[in-house]
Amino acid sequence: MTARRRRAKPWAKRPRPGARELALQTIVAVESRSAFSDRLLETRLRDSGLSPEDSRLVTALVQGTLRHRATLDHHLKSFTRGGWEDLTPWIRGALRLAAFQILYLDRVPASAAVDESVELAKRYGHPGTAGLVNAVLRRLAGGDRAPMPDRDAHPIEHLSILHSHPTWIIERWVARYGREGAERLLEADNGEPPASLHPNALRASNEEVLARLRAEGFSPEPGPNGGPVLVIRGGFVASRSDAFREGLVSLQDEAESAVVSLLGARPTERALDLCAAPGGKTAQIAEAVGPGGMVVAMERHPSRARALRENVNRRLGIAHAHVLCADGARLPLRGTFDRVLVDAPCSGLGVLRRRADARWRKDPSTIAALAALQRPLVESAAGLVRPGGVLVYSVCSLEPEETVEIVEPFLRDHPAFTHEDADPHLPPGFRSGARNLTAWPPRHGTDGVFAARLRRR
Repeated sequence: MTARRRRAKPWAKRPRPGARELALQTIVAVESRSAFSDRLLETRLRDSGLSPEDSRLVTALVQGTLRHRATLDHHLKSFTRGGWEDLTPWIRGALRLAAFQILYLDRVPASAAVDESVELAKRYGHPGTAGLVNAVLRRLAGGDRAPMPDRDAHPIEHLSILHSHPTWIIERWVARYGREGAERLLEADNGEPPASLHPNALRASNEEVLARLRAEGFSPEPGPNGGPVLVIRGGFVASRSDAFREGLVSLQDEAESAVVSLLGARPTERALDLCAAPGGKTAQIAEAVGPGGMVVAMERHPSRARALRENVNRRLGIAHAHVLCADGARLPLRGTFDRVLVDAPCSGLGVLRRRADARWRKDPSTIAALAALQRPLVESAAGLVRPGGVLVYSVCSLEPEETVEIVEPFLRDHPAFTHEDADPHLPPGFRSGARNLTAWPPRHGTDGVFAARLRRR
């Protein structure tokens, strides 16, 4: 009997994929397994064997395709005659990948984008789907476009397709910021963020870190707001950088670094970082308190606590930071701390430019559900602040339910705490005359971050 030939499965073992194939595999994994794109990219690029240039291309393709998904799908669906949802994730991914290159990447010839995706469709589909991919992409490359919703008659739908955001987010932002302000924020979300690095002053001077990064071929620049970070544009794969592996730098957005500046920890103090993973803020606090001080870094989830310990204690070499796996709402601690940071779990709507797929994972209920978690964390942390000590509450979100609507009720219910002005403690670019830190992506070129500084009397 002759054995039937079986078509190779897409995940069957093959030689290492090239840039576009790796991009497609990552896009499909994000859609099919709900994997986070930034973490998945870091892991896959570390083991890919690709050149730095090809690694940058993979990052641009994955993040750009995920970021602009609604726009891409709007055009592609109109050319597939109602069969879009019947296509496999592999074929949808191949179409999106090429469409992104045709519409957004001038440096990639349209013909090359089409040909590459047709080959991927043959590999991950069958001749019929490859023919469909070829026909659809040839139309797009030839200039065919689906009509856009009318800007005046259907403004929310128009902005949703133009800027590739869910309509519920756009409705919220238009109501709060007006159409012009909302559109500025939508545009900022679709920008390509630079890598932002915080030097580890416990291991090397700023000059030594700069020299190491330049020796690796990078061109670090100071952060635009005067914070203690370095910015690298054009792509940075942390796990393939010797400076990162040796603990000379941590990945940290300049606005997130400003949160630690607001905390204002000093040498020899005791500090608590309540929701600490992945550890960037813990490391910066540890620098501030120095070896004569102490930081307790708490994380609820065991796997994240292990990763936190690996990052802070092993990679960064910080011995005076102690990782504790526990629930921040039920603190197993006694005594008090000079500084307490509650960097609470949040909707993450302030970091959509950096986590390109996050906008498609949220819905309106996300914000209310997380606000219900944030309140108990602040209440729990307040009991561990010594008289005269400082509590900072922060989130990578600018939504009122997660920011002022957490802080203001807390202050009403806890007269022992006062609300201090943020400006004296912030890098110059973040000073605004307002009481809180509010990092606004269109203005600061950072993630969207809120933080409030509260002092116990």
